[in-house]
Amino acid sequence: MVKWLWILPLTTLFISVYGAPKAYYASPTLSGKELDRGEKGREFTLHDDSGKPVPVVSLTGGDGMRYWYRRVFTEVCLTGECRPVDVGLYWQFTGKYLGIEVYREPLTKTDHSDFSPLDYSQLESILRNEWSDLREYSAEELVEPSASDDAVDGITGATRKVIGDAAVKDAVYTTYTIWHLIHVGEPEQLELLALGEMTEQPAMAHILLASADAGSRDFVLRGVVDGYLLPDSAIESTIFEGLLADDQRFRGLSIQALAKLDVSERRVQDNLAEVYPGLDAGEKIRLLSALEPADKLSPVMQARLFSEFKKDTPPWVLLKILQVFQKIPAELAADQRQFLENFKTDHRALAEALDNFRN
Repeated sequence: MVKWLWILPLTTLFISVYGAPKAYYASPTLSGKELDRGEKGREFTLHDDSGKPVPVVSLTGGDGMRYWYRRVFTEVCLTGECRPVDVGLYWQFTGKYLGIEVYREPLTKTDHSDFSPLDYSQLESILRNEWSDLREYSAEELVEPSASDDAVDGITGATRKVIGDAAVKDAVYTTYTIWHLIHVGEPEQLELLALGEMTEQPAMAHILLASADAGSRDFVLRGVVDGYLLPDSAIESTIFEGLLADDQRFRGLSIQALAKLDVSERRVQDNLAEVYPGLDAGEKIRLLSALEPADKLSPVMQARLFSEFKKDTPPWVLLKILQVFQKIPAELAADQRQFLENFKTDHRALAEALDNFRN
């Protein structure tokens, strides 16, 4: 992480997050969110790159969704000769950038001219890119060394060509400063805050799952996979839906989340049996591995797995089913056991597994 705050000549000042003045500029993405920056929301603490605590507030939008807000007053150059910025930063509950507000006066360029509407539009595009080239540079590396007396954003030298497209023209330090305030360190801390809030208030996870934003849904599933969130009925339904989704990220996270379900519950096994035929061979193997902690197979699941021996099923899937039948173990009917007794295969490993199962 670039420790950019250390090289600023003035310590960044963090002013009250409440009662901010009227915004000179506000991101279009904030429109309709009904976010009241004067709201006495719950306050939390983040740490900047130097380890200093800074406040962030949780605000509730008109849609019931929670958002994060932080107000910052800071210099944006290395010489102290440029005008400071007073901005409000907004993130989605998941830590993704939502928008900014500019207070007191407009953002300005090297020659102190105001940002134009086109400049703000370009700035928004840059701020939405969480993997901008700006991440790779310190503030001192933004310009080429130069003996010229011409100043660029408060320091001599021309903006490095490699990051020219990653900054608003003639406003590289302003762009850099705001981008770093939004993306370097903050999203990760906000994600942890959000996961903690959802642990205390599961309804917040349900709001994210009900939103049309796939990223919010995936955030909840990652929280389950990483062990922060326990799956409840709403999360389970999302996992079952994701197992057959066309969206490969959704599907992959749902497969990973299977290990967090209580597979001993008959209801869970019956739901898994329903989606099982739509999985590919690799996904079936992962589902079968997730089943292994169960103390008993539901009749529906057992019938579904036994039926695989009557189809053109890959032998490694049948091998895994036999392992599950032995580990749980399966209560096969007499005709089912007879079928396995007579089952023939040229696959050596499967043949050996069948012999072990019969014995």
